Parts: sequence; structure tokens; C-alpha cells
Amino acid sequence: MLHEKINLGNSGYGTRDTILTTYVQNNLEGVPARRRPAVIICPGGGYEYQSDRESEPIALEFLKRGYQAFILEYAVLEENETKGLLPYPQMDLAKAVAYVKEHQEVWNVDGEQITILGCSAGGNLCALYSGFYQQDWFIKKTGYSQKQMQVQAMILCYPVIDFRAGWPKEDDIRRRISVEEAWQGAQNLVTEQTPRTFIWHTNTDGTVPAENALLFAHALLRHGVDSECHMYHRGCHGLSLANEQTKVRGEHLNPHVAGWFDTAFEWLEE
Repeated sequence: MLHEKINLGNSGYGTRDTILTTYVQNNLEGVPARRRPAVIICPGGGYEYQSDRESEPIALEFLKRGYQAFILEYAVLEENETKGLLPYPQMDLAKAVAYVKEHQEVWNVDGEQITILGCSAGGNLCALYSGFYQQDWFIKKTGYSQKQMQVQAMILCYPVIDFRAGWPKEDDIRRRISVEEAWQGAQNLVTEQTPRTFIWHTNTDGTVPAENALLFAHALLRHGVDSECHMYHRGCHGLSLANEQTKVRGEHLNPHVAGWFDTAFEWLEE
């Protein structure tokens, strides 16, 4: 297995470089030309950090199921930065998608089977990205073509969708993320070309209200996008896999919600 951290440079915000961590497995001798689907994981962390609970444990689950997995360390809020954070995390994701496609032969990746997965703020990153990469201004800003940035599926775990729907609670944080009206609600960027999407959330999430998932699910339905939305009746925010592997506190263990991964994988394979 190839496990390394690749520096993709800085997209223009703050001092941190974009890092792509690879979990690339070798093919068996009998199937040397096999191309595997890939997933790029965008952990949550309120656009302030990336949660390790939503990083490697999820990557390893995909690895076990035959995927090549990648974790993206994207731009987050920095105290001394005066400009808005967006769209720099989305530009980081564009770099990651394009980089994986550029290396698809070396990494045994099927470039037509790339999924992006985002948790919480990482879900916002992915949801906005799915709209941005279809727009001319973003194509011009990144220097990539739409085909280079295109993904085939999206998994959103308890995502932030609309900055006016309960997160962030502080106006200052919202302004530092973005003041662009068009970017306040990712549901408004959904089109018929939005990638097929799997969403899950919990009704008792006290950090990011479940309304966020419903806003995006409704937009997908309205535009005829293949989608699936699961609303679990109970669970805290940031559950990740909701099992022993990602448990830090007792509330992170939720066997009922833990079924989301198998359900999402089944949906991906349809």
C-alpha cells in the first residue's frame, strides 16, 4: 500500500499548504490492470481544523471495500487573514480531484468513479464544490476544466448547508467564512448536473440542525438528481462512523446510526 502525504501547495488563503494523504492499495498479481473507485474525504472541524475522527477511520473503511482513499487537509480560518475563507477550500478540493485523475494510472484509480465525502463543515465544502465546478468563474479561477474537477458521487454526513440555518451561531465567524450572498446556501447551487448524493443527519444534532440536510435533499429532489437522505431519530453531532473506532465520548457510540456506512456503500454500488 502507498501511504504518503503529498503537498499540493497553497491556494491563496493563509499560511497552510494543501495536503493530500493517500491510502492506495496495490493490485493482486492476477489482476494487475484493475482500476478501483476512489473517495476523497473532507473531514469536518467548523472550518477551523480537520477532525482526525472523520479522517483515517473512514478512509480505512473504504479501503477494506476495495476503494482507493484520500484525505484532504484544506484551508481553514486563520486569525491574521483578512479575506473571506471561501472559495479556497473548494479550490483545494479541485486540486485534489484533478491530482487524483492525473495519477489514475499510477494509483490504479478509475477516474470516472470518484466520490467526495464531507462531514459537517467538510460537507459544506463538498456541497458548494459540486455547484462551483460547474461555473465559469471557478473554472477560470482554478485553471482546471470542468472535466478535470468533475466527480460522480457525493456523501454528506451531517453537513452544514446553509449558514443561516443554525451554524455558525456567531455572525463574525460567518462573515470570516464568506459574505457572498450566493454562497450562503449550498442548496441554491444545485442543478440537474449535481452529482448523485447520499445524505445523512440526526434529528437531535445540537450543533448543525438537521434542517440543513433537508434543504439540500429538497433541492436535489426538485432538480431530479439521484439522491438518498437518511434522518436518524437520535444522535449527537460529529458521530463519524458512530462505532468503537471513532468513539471519544460515550455519545459517539450509536449502533443504529453506525449502519449509515454500509447503507451508503450499498447505494454507491447500485
